[in-house]
Amino acid sequence: MVDSKIANDQLDDNSAGLILSGGGARAAYQAGVLKAVNQILGKPKRSPFKIITGTSAGAINAAAMASNSHQFDYGAKRLEEIWANFRPEQVYETSLSTLSKNAFRWLWNIFRPSHHLKQPLSLLDNTPLKKLLESVIRFDDIEKNHQAGLLRAVCTTCYNYNTGNSVSFFQGHPDLIEWKRFRRYGRVSKLGVEHLLASSAIPMVFPSQQIGDEHFGDGSLRFLTPLSPALHLGADKLFVVTVKPLRGEPEHKTSIPTVGDIGGHLFDSVFIDSLESDIERLMRVNSLMAHIPESDIVREQLPLKQVDTFIISPSIEPAELAGQYFKNLPKGLRFFFKRIGVDGEDGNGILSYLLFDKGFTRHLIELGYNDAMKQETNIKAFFNTSQS
Repeated sequence: MVDSKIANDQLDDNSAGLILSGGGARAAYQAGVLKAVNQILGKPKRSPFKIITGTSAGAINAAAMASNSHQFDYGAKRLEEIWANFRPEQVYETSLSTLSKNAFRWLWNIFRPSHHLKQPLSLLDNTPLKKLLESVIRFDDIEKNHQAGLLRAVCTTCYNYNTGNSVSFFQGHPDLIEWKRFRRYGRVSKLGVEHLLASSAIPMVFPSQQIGDEHFGDGSLRFLTPLSPALHLGADKLFVVTVKPLRGEPEHKTSIPTVGDIGGHLFDSVFIDSLESDIERLMRVNSLMAHIPESDIVREQLPLKQVDTFIISPSIEPAELAGQYFKNLPKGLRFFFKRIGVDGEDGNGILSYLLFDKGFTRHLIELGYNDAMKQETNIKAFFNTSQS
């Protein structure tokens, strides 16, 4: 239970923002990073993050951590436990009959007028994910943590299929105001399972989710400024966990790409490219502001500010790890994947996003933990923690 008697003045003045990117099964890496942060900070009871934002699978992790702001140590351990025991059937139906039925329905509707559509189209049925989220995330505790002064805001971004805009649904302090920018909005809302299902609805793979009178899909889609919601919500420094290496030369292949290869590149474009571009813009702003003296009048007139940022990404490309776990998938799912060129050797890019297998997710948790522990000194510095 949340202790509502904890006062705001018991918390530090900094509003550290946690930003968790999308990436399907790759988001297990974030659980490993948060496991290390918990250990580095001495297993704190209260969360070191006042503002938590996420998109797609990162939105699910964000909601889970926000609901445990009053018990960060437990929340980090619980998140690790969930990811470490994932099975594909907890996320989507894996029987060959269901997969074939969905594929046939999707193809059949191509030849029919769109007004005949009575339910969202998708290649996979994510009904099991809804049941999982309802059982593991305590949404009422998000509001309790806010009222207790432990959480300023939590936010999940979705893509509005009806308008083509990104909508960041946020819940938090009453002084927070909605925002409107080009193609992106901030909207006050009491978060629920529907927001997480919408934010994680990978285009064409999972069905769209209705919220009110509008239909939403994966929050990473067309989301050009993934860092902005945390800043709008008052974060003065950012802890960013992405799920793909931000540096390194891509693998060069000369063979004709399969559907799985192309799908992997499309997923990279949806989940990763915008975040990398936004990080690059932030680094340029920080560099610019660092060269302007604080006493300079120009600095006061610029609508910019320097933001302390810590960014961590996998030291190994998750797609390089996915192939070895392909054999762990249910037989029907392996048959389905092979039809689109995913077989454990080819198409591992798209496989790494959909491989909700505990062998793979545990490998990513370990990778995230080790990557973060190597950054212990920098993480302590980010939180202004004594190094003794």
